[in-house]
Amino acid sequence: MRPCTDSRAAGGFTLVEMIVSIVVAGVLLALVGMFGRWQIQSYFDLASRAALTDAADTAVRRISRELQTALPNSVRASGNYLEYIPIRDAGRYRAESDGSGSVFPLDFGSTASASKFDVLGPTVAIASGDQVVVYNLGLPGSDAYAGAPNNRRTPSTTGGALSQVESATAFAFPYASPANRFQVVGNPVSFECDPGAGVIRRYGGYGFLPSQPVAAATMAAGSSTLLVAQVAACSFAYEPGASQRNGIVTVRLTLSANDETVQVLNQVEILNTP
Repeated sequence: MRPCTDSRAAGGFTLVEMIVSIVVAGVLLALVGMFGRWQIQSYFDLASRAALTDAADTAVRRISRELQTALPNSVRASGNYLEYIPIRDAGRYRAESDGSGSVFPLDFGSTASASKFDVLGPTVAIASGDQVVVYNLGLPGSDAYAGAPNNRRTPSTTGGALSQVESATAFAFPYASPANRFQVVGNPVSFECDPGAGVIRRYGGYGFLPSQPVAAATMAAGSSTLLVAQVAACSFAYEPGASQRNGIVTVRLTLSANDETVQVLNQVEILNTP
């Protein structure tokens, strides 16, 4: 006697069963993909925010670090532009003679005749193009941006370890520093916020201008460097110091990319004791 077999079991899946299996598998895959998509999207969003935060932090840190070298009372801000004069070196000048004729003090006023003065304490370095400033108040008659007959002069000596500073003519600085300080400065530096182009640029080497430059064309003679891109908005503000406090520069910066936005607010204290 032959064993009885079920012909339906030997025939495998029917077409309907296969279609149902494919549909169920597709639904399950769609559900898994739906949950996984948000995890993947969150990862990319986090990476985008981290990149924007790093770029914004790097930009404001650089601006803050440079402002720490600003000549007292040299910071100027106007809307999307910020300018300052960087200090390269600084020292103290000899203010009085000992009568021996072997030392060289610095005198002041319109009748001053000293074209050379001794540096007291550590020596200073002066590079080609640097200038010497004494007692910058940022006011008429004591404004480094204005130049002669104000308080900025071009030395004739350069070098890395100078114990004396000379000029081709009399220095004739208008005002003495109460602490006998002088500063060696370079050319002014400006930061430009350009939300239209989505960038912040740094300008240098364009020279001293009596009024703050508030157009890129005014600084075309110098060099331009891209500081940060993806800028949606930014602004600079400066609150001058008073007798009770130092000056404050406020930098506001907003970066946007891939539907992500990062806002940074940073304040920098400016020492204004010349």
